[in-house]
Amino acid sequence: MKKDILNLISQVDDIKEGFHVSGGNGLPSRYVIHDDERFLVWRQELQLELQNIYDATKDQFIWDTLVQLKQGFNGWRDEKDFNELRGAILAIAKNVDKYYLQDALEEENVLEKEIKIFISHSSLDVEFVSDLVELLEDIGIRREQMFCSSVPGYGIPLGEDIYEYLRKEFQNYNLHVIFVLSENYYNSVASMNEMGAAWVLQYKYTTILLPGFDFPQIKGAINPRIIGLKLDAEEDIVKEKLSELKNTIVEEFHLSQMSDIRWEKKRDNYLKNINKEIVHKVKISDAAIELLRGASADPKGAIMRINTLSGLTIAAGGENYVQSQEGRETEKWEKALRDLLDNNLIKMQGKKGELFVVTQEGYDFIDGLV
Repeated sequence: MKKDILNLISQVDDIKEGFHVSGGNGLPSRYVIHDDERFLVWRQELQLELQNIYDATKDQFIWDTLVQLKQGFNGWRDEKDFNELRGAILAIAKNVDKYYLQDALEEENVLEKEIKIFISHSSLDVEFVSDLVELLEDIGIRREQMFCSSVPGYGIPLGEDIYEYLRKEFQNYNLHVIFVLSENYYNSVASMNEMGAAWVLQYKYTTILLPGFDFPQIKGAINPRIIGLKLDAEEDIVKEKLSELKNTIVEEFHLSQMSDIRWEKKRDNYLKNINKEIVHKVKISDAAIELLRGASADPKGAIMRINTLSGLTIAAGGENYVQSQEGRETEKWEKALRDLLDNNLIKMQGKKGELFVVTQEGYDFIDGLV
């Protein structure tokens, strides 16, 4: 690539420092570089780049420089060979665009395209996506700079062919794709097609993992090793990643920086809305909510479940929630415990099934009820 050959050529004067005196034992002293380790590596890399240029252009000057590079430097006239090579590659650098016309055209094409955010998501996750669109608006993204098919005003206009419209979006804009990942996303054929198209066109992307979806579940064209934003991670981590996303978008779209106080207010409001969506999505009994409240108020966030000869105890925050050992009463609190486990609002500690602790999702759920 152009940047690679230019980088190698820019090193020529540093490489020249490898010249040293050789001779002795009756042989005349010479100024050589052919056996310098750094020069040998640089020479091979330069030869490879020049060969790539020649294969693509069949340019005679490139060929002559290649021959000089391959046949010179035998220890007898290294200084003369080096000076001739230096002059040749500096001339190549001066006219480098001549040898990389296709790269120049592609760069020009990218520069001509406007940047646009494309939010790839499942329509079943529209509540979470609407909150994201509102946050991006707060950062300064205008309506025409963002596409989100499920949010009114940001989707496909009335009367447009869906697939033709999406094709134009991918073709006409330099997209920053935001993948909003969930189980719903991977169950959507349309979403997976968007992921494939973004991968083929090598667009820049950011991943946002919805609550309940974790990094090991990422598959397809997205690289799971590239750290994204997990909305139900620890609060400090989520805030940090949101700030990184904001800074990236501000830089890409050349937006004005908002004050820290204003950004923190917008960010915290977004997270508050996410917590409300978590509450809206989770369906648990009133008893489960009561039990989770008690555990959340406990400094250790703990729930104890102990079954002895005298009966069942389910306790949190110093209170035993099982008021009697009647079947209806015990099953009510057993179900409450199962509800919390099934929705990842608590997790079991150890293997005995006697101690449970509140998860981050559980704390977020309770905060969303306030």
